[in-house]
Amino acid sequence: MGGGIAGVTAARRLRALAPKAEILIFEQEPQLYYLRPGLIDLLAGEKKPAELTPFDRNWYESHGISFRPSAQVVELDPGRHTLTLSGGEKMSYAGLILATGADAFRPPVPGASLPGTLTLRSLQDALEIRERAQGARAALVLGGGWLGLETARALRAWKLEVTVVERAPWLLPRQLDRAGGEVLATQLNKLGIEVITGTSCQELRGDGEVREAILTGGRRLPVQLVVIAAGIRPRLGLARQAGLAVNRGVVVDDWLATSAEGVYACGDVAEWQGKVFGIVPAAREQGQIAAANVVEPGSARYRGTVVKNRLKVAGVELVCLGDTQPEGGPGEEHRYASPQEGVYRKLVLRGGKLVGAIVMGDLSGLGEVERLISAGEEVGGELKRLLTGRLG
Repeated sequence: MGGGIAGVTAARRLRALAPKAEILIFEQEPQLYYLRPGLIDLLAGEKKPAELTPFDRNWYESHGISFRPSAQVVELDPGRHTLTLSGGEKMSYAGLILATGADAFRPPVPGASLPGTLTLRSLQDALEIRERAQGARAALVLGGGWLGLETARALRAWKLEVTVVERAPWLLPRQLDRAGGEVLATQLNKLGIEVITGTSCQELRGDGEVREAILTGGRRLPVQLVVIAAGIRPRLGLARQAGLAVNRGVVVDDWLATSAEGVYACGDVAEWQGKVFGIVPAAREQGQIAAANVVEPGSARYRGTVVKNRLKVAGVELVCLGDTQPEGGPGEEHRYASPQEGVYRKLVLRGGKLVGAIVMGDLSGLGEVERLISAGEEVGGELKRLLTGRLG
């Protein structure tokens, strides 16, 4: 269940492993599978909706996969191995993969229901934000995480005055430390994106449409568009109804099996060892492993995904890999900074091995850094070269 990257990856893997199996994908959105990371390019006016859809309906038919859009599963009975759709149709299954994804989180800000206050999670969201951006002068992005900064970049493409508000003391608080966050904020300000950290939005006001944002401390911002980028929340309604073990997400083991026999979970809805990754590489890896275990239980083990996030905003390039210890930790930290050039590097080592890195501005040597993290090799005498990026 779910027609995003995790669900479609699982279906493709199932087809390869079980050529004669009947495979159905139920997706509550009306569209076929599309590339969610491409929504930023769609929002910026750089791509059309059709360019985000890698497979047309003929592709699914030729591969023997039934993709059913606008199909919402409202009841799951793991004991009887049945599911019920919103229209009342009931079906049985031999194996089931939950890939229902997540919803955008809306914090309880007074006035957040005003027209012009939106979230970016679906293709329809991107189209609506883009339409409003073309008639706006100023936009506010609530959230200085990856999605918030990418959204700010897309809105700047429409020549809007863009302000990013992040309640944490610095941008990307889950990946960057304070020094890195400050370098990034300086570069974004140079590009015309105002960054306000350590602040939150107290209220949104407007007469029929959002027109003003009031921040903590009393500052007022005239805006015609607000995009809330405050993170995601896994869709747990169906799992709870079915009696599955849930926490932040649907709890799975190393084989991505849930607490119900024959039911697996992957992607943004799955919680493995207390983590909900919420990134495309993890969704893809988990989809393949869940599919393998549906066909042959216990055949594939999930060992986690090396987190890699990349941001490119009008010349500002940033990559965060692995455990970057944004607020300190047990790892040994080494830094190199050149704020004037917008360059910042941080390497995190444990036991002589590279476990995390922040590379901003100058990405030379990034491939070697990524290889060392993935391989778990000791850095040895290469630390200085890795830190400065002079690997030639």
